[in-house]
Amino acid sequence: MTPNVEAYIGLLIQIPLVGIFVWFSLQLISTFLKAIEQRDQAWRDFLAQQRSYDREAIAHMAQRFSDEIRTLASEISEFRGRNG
Repeated sequence: MTPNVEAYIGLLIQIPLVGIFVWFSLQLISTFLKAIEQRDQAWRDFLAQQRSYDREAIAHMAQRFSDEIRTLASEISEFRGRNG
């Protein structure tokens, strides 16, 4: 065989191997990106739930502070009335 034919045979053997490698790489990247998207969605859901819990806790805390301030104001006015 001539050197040119041997080079072409080598090239014909390498082309499918490169194609398989590229296909495998694309599949791997696709799987990785899907996993990242699922992880990110789980984090978004978790953070939304945390924000909801935090808002509820702050609202409850503000209500308790308001009730305590009203109670203190009432006690102070009673104290001033008795001692005034």
